[in-house]
Amino acid sequence: MRVSSTLVGNSLYWSLNGDTAAILQFDLGTQRLAAIPLPLDKCSDGSRSFRAMPVDGGGLGILELLDFNIQLWKREIDRDGVVSWVLGKTIELDQLLSLDKRGMSPMMLGYCEVNNVVFLRTVFSIFLVQLESLKFSKPPIQASYFLVHPFTSVYTAGNNQVLFYN
Repeated sequence: MRVSSTLVGNSLYWSLNGDTAAILQFDLGTQRLAAIPLPLDKCSDGSRSFRAMPVDGGGLGILELLDFNIQLWKREIDRDGVVSWVLGKTIELDQLLSLDKRGMSPMMLGYCEVNNVVFLRTVFSIFLVQLESLKFSKPPIQASYFLVHPFTSVYTAGNNQVLFYN
């Protein structure tokens, strides 16, 4: 899956897939690159995809799509400087979206950091899933999307109203 970068704190992060799955970090202050290992066993087997994401408190997280589940991981650093990954939440998509597990598992098309929404493609439809409320919807136009680049824009109307669009 091709993904855009994610800004968390003073660093940009990209998901690296291939022989070794990792998160690539570019620190904007020091101008240094680092590869961050993941808690995931095998990310390159085709049934898994993942994406770096910001989490509450300004930390780094991972959104992992594994078959019919979304797992949300958080990177934690203890007071001794030891780094670990903690599984925060598992979302069972087959239950949420009434999917048949005998069919093909969903594919992650994109992620919108602003609204914490993941875009998923199933055999029959495209879904937007809000990861906090677990509310889901379908976009008004269903097409054969393979990649989504979500954006949010703001328009100030003449009467000082602010409207948000996704």
